[in-house]
Amino acid sequence: MQVAHGSRDYREAFKFVGGFLGFDYANQKRASHYNTSTPTTKHNTGSLSLIGAGFSRTGTKSTEAALQKLGHNKIYDTRSMLELNHTKQWIEAAIQINKNGDNFSLAEELLRDIESCGYTATLDFPMNLFAKTFAELRPSAKVLFTMREDTDKWYDSWRNVNLLLSPFYLRPWNWIVDFTFPIEICEAFGFPYYIAPSPKHFSRPLPWFEKCHFMPAFDLDVSRERWIAFHNLVRKELEDYLPPSRFLAFDVRQGWAPLLSFLQVENQYPELLIADKPFPNINDMESLKMVRNVMDIIAIGLPFWLLLLGWLFVTILYYIASIIKRCCIAARNSPKLKST
Repeated sequence: MQVAHGSRDYREAFKFVGGFLGFDYANQKRASHYNTSTPTTKHNTGSLSLIGAGFSRTGTKSTEAALQKLGHNKIYDTRSMLELNHTKQWIEAAIQINKNGDNFSLAEELLRDIESCGYTATLDFPMNLFAKTFAELRPSAKVLFTMREDTDKWYDSWRNVNLLLSPFYLRPWNWIVDFTFPIEICEAFGFPYYIAPSPKHFSRPLPWFEKCHFMPAFDLDVSRERWIAFHNLVRKELEDYLPPSRFLAFDVRQGWAPLLSFLQVENQYPELLIADKPFPNINDMESLKMVRNVMDIIAIGLPFWLLLLGWLFVTILYYIASIIKRCCIAARNSPKLKST
């Protein structure tokens, strides 16, 4: 099956990063994981029916676009965790699950919360780590494990995107958003995951700007083996726990056919089974590289931008004050003009 390879979607990449920073909270209904143009179906009526179990860089964004076409209007992912201020609750839920075995009360509460907001599917890391729990809590939901055929290539891509997004853990961006929650969730599930936790892992060329040059989670000799083993463990646990009717290991290069068959909607979307109908391909690395460059420019010039904003603020205040002053003078002179 053909996969669409369109031009680089820089807007999607900016939205992707902007969601992490919380800039699109007020506009989350217009975010990429909310699509009002999709007709209402049995999938978007408010209950979780699809659980994403795949890691990032396995075609999760392409799968998100495909699921939107299939009626999943709202898909809960990492950005959703930030937008809805759920990060601390998910950390607590992960700790509870792994300390108390079958105690899923916090996860169940959060699941009801996101369902009440209209989310019908979950995707991406670290939400994929809750896939087995969700499968137990929602026995009618299906589990989709997005994957790449070559796990070494997946690891390389996963490491590269973490390097690109490493500014979130460092100044000045960590002053805006606390992005350590995936690390804490991983640790709760028994997988140590560290990104530049100490000064020896990053440099500080400017007091307000830090740059990562070593990631313990990815740059140690055993990192590749650890991540691939963790990836495979998540898959095996789900395969062993779920029947084939509820679990699918899916490579986006396979196209629409296996996904539609797994979700039992091939009769509803026959047009997608046409041989030349491409499967979505979104969020390529080059777009994120450009966004990273923009983030670095903003970070390095932070004092200048703050001064510029301050100057604009003062200028606007002065302009408003001038208008008010002119109006007051005109009001005082108005009776004099009438009397003459």
